[in-house]
Formats: sequence, C-alpha cells, structure tokens
Amino acid sequence: MLLRPLNDIPLLEKAAGLATTAGLELYAVGGCARDWFLGRESADIDFLVGGDAAPVVQGLEKEYGGRHEKFGPFLTIRYFSGEGRRLDFARFRKETYAKPAALPTVSEASSAAEDLKRRDFACNAMAVRLNGPEAFSLLDPYKGLEDIKAGLVRVLHEKSFEDDPTRLYRAARFAGRFGWKLEADTKELAQAAVKNGLPGLLSRERLRNELVKILSEADPLPALELLKGLGALSVIHPAFVFGPSLAGLRDARERLAGIAALMGPAGDYFLAGLRFSRRQTAVLAEMAKRLNPQG
Repeated sequence: MLLRPLNDIPLLEKAAGLATTAGLELYAVGGCARDWFLGRESADIDFLVGGDAAPVVQGLEKEYGGRHEKFGPFLTIRYFSGEGRRLDFARFRKETYAKPAALPTVSEASSAAEDLKRRDFACNAMAVRLNGPEAFSLLDPYKGLEDIKAGLVRVLHEKSFEDDPTRLYRAARFAGRFGWKLEADTKELAQAAVKNGLPGLLSRERLRNELVKILSEADPLPALELLKGLGALSVIHPAFVFGPSLAGLRDARERLAGIAALMGPAGDYFLAGLRFSRRQTAVLAEMAKRLNPQG
C-alpha cells in the first residue's frame, strides 16, 4: 500500500532528492509511519538509508543550515538543522547483545527489511520509501498494520525484553498513548522479564529516561497502571506511588515532583535515585515540598 507523509513535506522531498542523486534508498522509519497511518502528524521522523548518509546530511546542511554528529559504532549520523530540529540518519543495521540489558553491537544489514527485524515492536517496524519508483510504498514485513488495527503492542521475538528491558517501559508508553493492549504472548514475556529481574539490570539513567518519557505523555496514568500491574514500577523505587492528580500537573518535571510528594519521606530517596544533577534534584525536591498534601 501507499502511505504518504502528513508533515515536513519539503524537508522529506529535499532528502529524497539528495538520496536519489547519491544512488541511495531512503526511508522514513518507525513511529512516523505508525503515526501517519493513524492520521497523525509525527514529530519523530527517523531515516533509514541504504548506504552512507553523509551526502544527504551535507545537502540538508546547505539547504537548512545546522550541523551534524557522527556515531560511528551505531552507523548513524545525527543532523541538527539551523532551527534546532534533530533528525537521525542510520544505515541498514542489525544488532547483537552480549548480555541482557547491554547496549547493542551494531553491524551493517543487507536491506531495510532486515533492519526492521531489530525494532522494538511490530507497530514500529514499518518504513515508508521516500524516493525511487516505489516512493511512498509501505514496507511492513512484520504485520505492524494488523497490530495497529487491532490495538496491540507486540514484540518481534521472544528475547526482545531480555535484549533490551527498556522495551517494557516503551510498550507501556505506547499502549497508554493509543489506548492499546499488550498482545497476549508479549504480556507473558513482559511478566517473565519482570519476574526474572531484567529491568533491574538497567542503569539508573536508562530507567529514569524511560520514566521521563512516560511522564511526558499527555496522560501518563494508563502506562503507569500497566507497569504497576507488571510489577515494573518497584524497580524504579520500591515505594513508587502515583495518583489521579498526576495527570493534572503540567509536565514531566512537575509529575516527578508530584510522585515524590506522594511518597512522603521516601520521596527524597526516589529523586536522588534518578541521578539528575545536584541542582536539578534540589529543584525537584523543592517542588515536591510545595506539592506535598501534608504541607
């Protein structure tokens, strides 16, 4: 099927032209394909490139200004436009994990379809071709569209949460955002991952980052409820608690402070465990004091 982008059309057309001139396949990949199918604009556009993305990124710099950074071990170039927009351009990749929760070792894959196999969930393992005779065709080898229509979050293989336990928190975030459920086997794998202590292998910083993303959602409560049911919130802190008031707070920072306030004396330890800077932690602690229902 054809799936046309719903936003950033001039930028996508420019990138597609640059890729064609360089003889490269170019795809918009991941969450943007999911969002476009759902009729939503997407701020999260990542690019998948059939080769070295440097000619595309250099051309965008000439057109829009800005700068780029190369992440050689991850075969990725990150471009920052003159207006501060961040875009990632990655070669076709495959990954291996030396041990559970380790960062992956990346090597080049032979095709876009092989790259999609390493993605977190089928609903995100889709790509829209941006150039060539097949422009706007949807690449969906793992039936992500079927999951979207059914309202399901499904991992692509049984070791998914073992390889990367942050996927537990991402699964809850997507399910909460769209009102979806975990697919039955995926839910069993998530429960087993928590039972086997896999989220506890993550660094405090990686856990914090996933929590902040959840708290940045318009309504974080459905995701938190799902994680509570899985037992995955106690990994962040044994006394982790939340309530309906959380949704009424303005942003992730206020919501972190709101959680700390609800936790009472344990709130300070919760904030310290997030591994923010001393200054950031102190600011959050002061906010928590103001939000504490006990005054």
